[in-house]
Amino acid sequence: MADEFGEKTEQPTEHRRQEARQEGNVARSVDLTSAGHMLAATGCIAFLGLPLARGLSGLMRQYLGGEWLHHRDWARIDAHWMLAQAAVLAEYLQNSFLPVLLILLAAAVAINLAQTGVLISPQALQLKLSRLNPLSGLQRIFSIASAVKLAISLSKVAVLAAVAYWTIQGLLPAFLNMPADEPSLVLLQIHSSVTQLAVRLSVAFLLLAVLDYGFQKWKYEQDLLMTKQELRDEMKQMEGDPQMRARRRDAHRRLAEAQSMEEVRHADVLLANPTHVSVAIRFDPKTMPAPRITAKGLDGVALRMREVARSVGVPVIERPELARMLYRELKVGEFIPVDLYEVFIELMAYVYDITGRRPDGLD
Repeated sequence: MADEFGEKTEQPTEHRRQEARQEGNVARSVDLTSAGHMLAATGCIAFLGLPLARGLSGLMRQYLGGEWLHHRDWARIDAHWMLAQAAVLAEYLQNSFLPVLLILLAAAVAINLAQTGVLISPQALQLKLSRLNPLSGLQRIFSIASAVKLAISLSKVAVLAAVAYWTIQGLLPAFLNMPADEPSLVLLQIHSSVTQLAVRLSVAFLLLAVLDYGFQKWKYEQDLLMTKQELRDEMKQMEGDPQMRARRRDAHRRLAEAQSMEEVRHADVLLANPTHVSVAIRFDPKTMPAPRITAKGLDGVALRMREVARSVGVPVIERPELARMLYRELKVGEFIPVDLYEVFIELMAYVYDITGRRPDGLD
């Protein structure tokens, strides 16, 4: 009984997964999102960093160079001039950094979509008073789970710090030997070094983030597990109220009736009594050892079966006792019993005579 009510051993149903998703509860790794941002930023540094740095360097030389300062008419520098220069600078920064911002935005959207798909959850935005409870907040801060998270975070920082230290140690000699009188070479060296550092940190962070995502996915599945009692309760709930059950039964009845009418269209003969029973029979000597019951119905269904049979030219033969016996004794899909073979040989011969056709393979 303890397992039945306490231990979660059952796989979650699709309904439980949908409820969790509607509440915004999905498997998601914040580290994976951050790693994606870092990779996108690294790509920007590698491919756009040098042109941006050269552009900014040229801009600084233009405004802060000695020649510009020496020939500047300081009397004309006023608020209008400063606003005009600020506008020029803002336009340059916009044109230079807008592609970077768009790349980072696209990366953020792509990473979140890859993790959760399109997720719109108003319930996740609702204010929960339990989150404002100071006692609950302190319990979360000083819980075992928080201590484990802190230890994991410190481990990640240690790994990234080790990667950064190892990379900088390798790059340090090149920095110390840079020619100070060649600004272009200095810029190239700085760009190369920063790119190497960013690539190594991004790859290391991505590996850690993939592990974190795997853990978050596993934890999400564990949290969704159900006890046997929860599974039974949900199944009862999904069965619905009496009206829902009646609608489902009605839908099943309509589907079964439609299937019966389709079988009648392909039958060789329809046996009936005058009002209450109809039984459709089909016989294909190539594939069947004996005639087979393909559909049967009572009352209103029986009448509709007769209407369909007549509309497509299937013979309707009134044999009340035989029709009632077949309806009572045989299920749809069963073959005619051996003791009725002689009766059906005569019946099928009569059918073939009145329809003028004889199936292939019948001796």
